[in-house]
Amino acid sequence: MECKQVRDELVRFMDNEVSDEMREAVQTHLDSCADCSRELESLREVTVFCHHWEDISPSRDWGVELNQKLAKAQRQPMTELELLRSAVIGLSRRVRELEESQMALPFALESEIMTLDELARYLRLSTDQIFDIMDQLPRFQIGYEYRFRRDSIDQWIRSLEQRPDPQKYLWGDWSAREE
Repeated sequence: MECKQVRDELVRFMDNEVSDEMREAVQTHLDSCADCSRELESLREVTVFCHHWEDISPSRDWGVELNQKLAKAQRQPMTELELLRSAVIGLSRRVRELEESQMALPFALESEIMTLDELARYLRLSTDQIFDIMDQLPRFQIGYEYRFRRDSIDQWIRSLEQRPDPQKYLWGDWSAREE
């Protein structure tokens, strides 16, 4: 295979969406081509970076501060300044309402399907901690994003509660204690 063909298949290769024959051909090429191997590693780094992406929330008083800065701006016509000020006030009010409504929702009323951030909040872990145990979690994937069913997570938690601590019990002793 040529480099261009391999690079066209790298994302599908990473996501295990290629046939066995294509996987073997791409892997053979990667074993002999340092440039394409670096490209694959770069794609993996971008994927990891995107999984750890966190949105930045504005501070509660950003609208007030912006209004103060707009008031100092003398070069703009007054009508445009007033229009911007009212838009910012409206937007900041809406952001505040949305933040408060999301915090006010009881967790039980939220969706049966959870995002990574919702799961982290549900388990009271950081998203980095979730990524550390990702292989243990029951999940499904939509595009490049993971989703988690609440009942599957609850069942997973129950299975953890029922398992003996391997440090605390030897397996031979454990089976004798169950009797």
